[in-house]
Amino acid sequence: MEIKDPIHGSIELSEAEEAVLETREFQRLRQIKQLGFAEYSFPGATHTRFLHSIGVMHLAGRAFDSIFRSFKFSNEAARSRLRRAVRFGALLHDIGHGPLSHTTEDVMPKVSELDIKAYSSRERGYSIDPNRKATHEDYSIKMVTDSNLSACLAKTSKDLNGLYVACLIDRGVKAPDDFFIDQGLDFRPILSQMVSSEMDVDRMDYLQRDAYFCGTNYGSIELDWLIGNLAFHETKGKVHLALNRRALYTFDDFLISRHHMYLMVYFHHKSIIFEEMLQRYLHSSECTYRLPADLEGYLRCSDYSLYEHLATQKNQWAKRIADRRPYRM
Repeated sequence: MEIKDPIHGSIELSEAEEAVLETREFQRLRQIKQLGFAEYSFPGATHTRFLHSIGVMHLAGRAFDSIFRSFKFSNEAARSRLRRAVRFGALLHDIGHGPLSHTTEDVMPKVSELDIKAYSSRERGYSIDPNRKATHEDYSIKMVTDSNLSACLAKTSKDLNGLYVACLIDRGVKAPDDFFIDQGLDFRPILSQMVSSEMDVDRMDYLQRDAYFCGTNYGSIELDWLIGNLAFHETKGKVHLALNRRALYTFDDFLISRHHMYLMVYFHHKSIIFEEMLQRYLHSSECTYRLPADLEGYLRCSDYSLYEHLATQKNQWAKRIADRRPYRM
């Protein structure tokens, strides 16, 4: 399968990746906007987490190939196994996001109510408080380890299941075996860093994608040079993400671009006002909106269903959002 992406051009998907794309869990991301309320400031910012996730997967594959272009794995099967794992980790890193992204995490249930079996044993230093509120990451782990999506993944990838993908999304999930080990080296740290770190492919995609759809230049980065200079560093049997010195100022520019995007786009005053009004509604005594713990109910929760809910409420904050009447700066 091939997808035409306005940022990266043609993106090739394997049969297993295509099968995961067709699941209800992943298709739901078509109804979750990448930037929430930002479209009221930047009308073009209506892109979704669906295409962003595919772009992140594409960059994960590119980054893996660049980092390990001269590395000799024990065999081709080991290289293929780790490459597929990081692509799936990148593809599914946002699968659990709630409506309008982070704001609605305030009305998520306790993490214990999700009954995430992958949390039964954790790496040292990554304990979970069962009474804390769940986050989108908890829903992501639930979906990749205990849902129709995880069943699809296990069926289409004979040596790769959702637990390995969860290991890259959440570093606290305990690896059940030596899946990430090759020639005595543990590759889980670097694969996890590629998915989530200060220099991950998630940021590389959303900076360019958000800038493009917002019509700004703040997120422009030297992507090819940055990816081409990614490297690995081995210490104490673990492989970590590194960067060649000649791309140091490119990474510096990458950080500055991200800072400018936060100032000018992500923290735009109109978006912040809408988010504050939504938060005030969600914390009000009149609020009846809750995100369910069961996945079947959660899959029906989208930006559109939330807007429909707000349109039926008499609460002043809900009405202001539904009628698009933000406070002026």
